[in-house]
Amino acid sequence: MQLVRRSLLLVLVTFSLGVGNIVAQSTPDVRNVRWGFTPKQVRESETGKPTSVKKEKLIYSRIPLVDRMVGLEYDFNGDSLLSASYFYYTTVSITKADVLAASADVEAMLKKQYGPGKSALVGDVRNTVWLTPRTQISLSVGNVDKGWSMEVVYLCRVCSGQ
Repeated sequence: MQLVRRSLLLVLVTFSLGVGNIVAQSTPDVRNVRWGFTPKQVRESETGKPTSVKKEKLIYSRIPLVDRMVGLEYDFNGDSLLSASYFYYTTVSITKADVLAASADVEAMLKKQYGPGKSALVGDVRNTVWLTPRTQISLSVGNVDKGWSMEVVYLCRVCSGQ
C-alpha cells in the first residue's frame, strides 16, 4: 500500500511539473513571440507585413502601443530572436510633449505589470529597467541626437549569444 501511494504521488508530481513546463513554454516573452523564434515565426505572429526585412532584422511601422502608432524592430542573432524594440520619436507631427506623454503611459503600463523598475539619468536620457527571469525591459526617454525619443527594448536574458 505504501509503495502504491508513493508511486501515485510520484506520477502526480511529474504530471504537474510537466503541465507547468508546457504552460511556461507557451507564454510569449514579448508580443506574441518567444526568444529563439526564427524570422519566419515572428513574421507569422504579426498581422501586418514588415516595412523592412534585413538579414538579422525585421522592422514594422504603425504598431499600436498605448493608443499610439509606434515603430517595432525585431533583432536576430542568426536565425534566433534576440530582442524587440518599440520606438517613438519627434517628427513634424509628433512633438516633445507627445513623446513625454507616450513615455509616461508606457512607464505606467510597465510598472503595473512588472513593478517599479530601477531608474537612472544618463545625460539627457532617463532609463528605467525591469527584469524578469527571461527578459530585460528598458524604457529610455530623452533628447538624443535629432530630438526627443522614447524606446522600449525587450532583450533576451536566456539566449546564448552564439
